This record gives sequence, C-alpha cells and structure tokens, in this order.
Amino acid sequence: MFENLLHQDLVIHRLVKDASDGSLPPALLFSGPAHAGKLTAALELARVLSCAEDGRWQCPCAHCRSHRALAHSRTLLAGHRDLLPEIDAAVDVLLRDGSDAPRYLLVRSARKLLRRFDPVLWEGDEKKLVKARTSMERLAETVDVLLPGKALPGRRELKKAIKALKEDCALLQKTLPSQLPVSQVRRITSWAVHSASGDHKTIILDGADKMPDASRNALLKFLEEPPADTTAILITDRKSLLLPTIVSRLRDYAFRGRRVAEEADVLRRVFREEEDRWGGLGEFFRSRKSGPSHELQSKASQFLDGAKEGIPALPEGLSGKDHGDFVVFLEALLLELRRRWEQDDQPAHQQYQREVALIRDARLRTESLNLPHSLVLKSLHVALGAPHA
Repeated sequence: MFENLLHQDLVIHRLVKDASDGSLPPALLFSGPAHAGKLTAALELARVLSCAEDGRWQCPCAHCRSHRALAHSRTLLAGHRDLLPEIDAAVDVLLRDGSDAPRYLLVRSARKLLRRFDPVLWEGDEKKLVKARTSMERLAETVDVLLPGKALPGRRELKKAIKALKEDCALLQKTLPSQLPVSQVRRITSWAVHSASGDHKTIILDGADKMPDASRNALLKFLEEPPADTTAILITDRKSLLLPTIVSRLRDYAFRGRRVAEEADVLRRVFREEEDRWGGLGEFFRSRKSGPSHELQSKASQFLDGAKEGIPALPEGLSGKDHGDFVVFLEALLLELRRRWEQDDQPAHQQYQREVALIRDARLRTESLNLPHSLVLKSLHVALGAPHA
C-alpha cells in the first residue's frame, strides 16, 4: 500500500493501520505544505478502499486497474488546482522514455484535471462546458491511447497527440472554477447519498480552503452524517483557512514538508531529473508555469495604478465572452499584487489579503452568476481603489 507516496512514512503508517484495522473515519483531512504528496495519498487511499485483494500497488483486481488509470467510477475528484506544470513535466518524461511508468505518469496527470469535469459535478450546468466539450472528448481519447498495454504511436504521431493533449489541458484548466461552487458540493453529496450502494465511494475535495461560504455550509451538513459506504477526503495547503466547525468533523493526517534531499529523490525517481539541478519541487514546477504575457502584465499594472488613483484603466479586449482571457488577466493582477507586496519595505499584509480576496471573488462571481466581464472588472476597479478600513 502507498508504494507511490514517497518520504511520508508517518502518514503512510497511520493510513495503513487505520485502513487495515477498520478504524478509518468517514471524513479525513490531508493537510500540509504544497508538493507534499497529499493528492497522491488521497487517490491511493481511494484505490486501497476499493481493492478486492490486499491493496498492493500492482494488485490485478478490476478496481485497482481502474484506479491506477484514475478511471474508477466510484471516485469523485473536485476543486481547484493548477495541474499544467505537472502535465508539462510528465510530457517531457514520456518523450524521453515510453515505458509503462512514464505513460501512467502522464495519463494520471491529465486525468487529475479531466476527472474534475465528471458529468456528476456539472449536471445542470452543461452550458458552461460548451466551449470545453470538444477538448474534453479529445483529451479522453488521447489518454486512452497513451495507457500502458497498448502500442505507443510512432514518434511523429506521438508528438501530434501530445501537442493536442497540452492544448486541451490548457483550455480545461482555464475553465476550471477557481473555488468549489456550492452547486457542485450539493451534487456530490446527492451522489453520495442516492447513488446505488455496493462498491466503496470516495470523494476527494482538492483545495478545500478555496470554498465560498455557501459551499462550506453545504459541506458541513454532509460531514455531520456521511453515508456508511463513503469516505470524504479534504485536501488543503492552508488548514488555518478552513472553518473550525469543518475541521472538527475531520481526522487530520498532517503531511510534513519533505527535506531537500527527499524532494531531489522524488524528482529523480518520478520526473527523471538530475538531483542537483533544482532547489526542490516548488522551483521545478514554477519553472514550468507559464504566466501572463508581458503585455498583459503591463495592463494589470496599469489597472492597479488606475484603481489606486481613481482613474479608469480598464483593459481592452476583455469585455467579450472569452472566459479564458479574463481568467489570465486576473492571474496577472494577482502576480502584480504579489510582486508589489514582496518589494515593499513595510508590506501591508491585511491589505494584500483583502485585495487578493477581491480578485478571487471577481472570478467566482463571473462563474457562479455569469456576469459580463466588463461589469465585473468595473466593480473590481472600484473595490481595489476603496480605502482599507
């Protein structure tokens, strides 16, 4: 069990013990720093709880085969996470080595994103996925081709498929809500309560600290009495941002930050990187994260300056219906805010947190209320310029 979770021995020991002796609670919290393996552990626990045999990674049972490919129908994965750096890194590994392990790495990386578009999560909101539908279908076909057990396409066809995979993943990442909507929480809980009994169900809520109040309240009701055949796993890098009433209903499995040598070992074994090339997993993934263009970053700076001075500085080209461009602009605003905060000799922490919350709320309002981008930007411009009490 948990053979693919590296350098988290204490957490592994607790999970194995609790799963083996039947003392695992119905609701768990996986907390700890970024890049500590929390999502890996959650996906692996889902597999172990469904396994028909002894839970080892190479178990041949149908449940484990499905879980290894992240295709098990009794697991739901929801919540926000930027998966593009991991997908990009997995692509590089596969292009260097077409053996089974790199193929699983890429398939699982892509499906960590694709599974967040499960029909259960979007029932009734299908209109929001109109632009993403083609990418979702094509991505599903591509990862099926890359699964181990099938002949890998020739070099030319492989590069073509991977190019399409990266494009499709980029579009889906832009479509993914920045916070877990209350509508999805309600669908998840309904699925857990009303779907057919039988095989164990696992719900994984990634980025659990990124939930609006309505989602938190809906989840709280579910956690009070989850179904007997269901395990809920909440994942967070910032436990302090969760409601105490939610935390009190969860058993916390605290992941520690890996040491430098341990992160280097993960890079070597998983991503086939030289041990001394990177300062750690954070630096490795940041190097693969493509930020907004220089031009868009400049517009973000002008937007913030205009808000502070009370001068209209709304960017051109973002008032249309392209939600992806709108989201990238908001990301540029967050980057510019962080840059200014880090360069300030006496940074105003509360003001920075307030402004970050305003930008994140702007994206949430467009996604949950379908408001025009121009209206949201005007409202954000005024709010950022308002004096901080």
